[in-house]
Amino acid sequence: MIGPLITLITILLINLESSLAQRIDEVASIKADTSQESKAPILIIQPKYMRSEVVMMIPKARNTVYSAGYLSKLGLTNFKAEEFRMKFRGGWKEFKKKALKQSAILLKSIQPEYIKNTQGDIEYAILQSSDPLLASSVHTGEFRKIFKAPFGPNLWVIIPNRSTILVMKADKNRLNTYKKAFYHMFLDATYPVSREVFLVNPDGFSAIGDLNQGSN
Repeated sequence: MIGPLITLITILLINLESSLAQRIDEVASIKADTSQESKAPILIIQPKYMRSEVVMMIPKARNTVYSAGYLSKLGLTNFKAEEFRMKFRGGWKEFKKKALKQSAILLKSIQPEYIKNTQGDIEYAILQSSDPLLASSVHTGEFRKIFKAPFGPNLWVIIPNRSTILVMKADKNRLNTYKKAFYHMFLDATYPVSREVFLVNPDGFSAIGDLNQGSN
């Protein structure tokens, strides 16, 4: 029964991501009218193959990096190196602090959905939003606070696309049950983010595995 259920969940999530991707473009277009001049910062988490002039490494990650961006009329746009230096004299530290302030505000407006098994136990949680600030909300204290009660202080997090965050407790067996479905969410994404599994805890944010490899 678990196999067909996982397949159904995957199909539903992929379809939802597709509709959210369309919404992302609409939101970007609307916000750009008011944010293009100010270029409000957005901490971007993206695949390593997506080239950007401003890049920071994620601890232990092989396929995922940070970048710096903002919303323009073209959608989510990466800062050029020179304009980043001019706008953020305090460098990456100043940029990140300003960006995460907005991510924390967004997170307060989103309710997670908890996926349960037939016994009523929580398997994992889903956060979804068309706002490009979503992915970076994993760096906020609010994110850890929300999920500490159901999953404990050590959270395993997957961000397959810009509009989806998956959260579960540190449990290899549980992750292995869903990793194939989660990996296909990354492959089928309109705006992919990462195929890696991340650990989020009071010590920070780091990669601990890959959805397309053996058991983590």
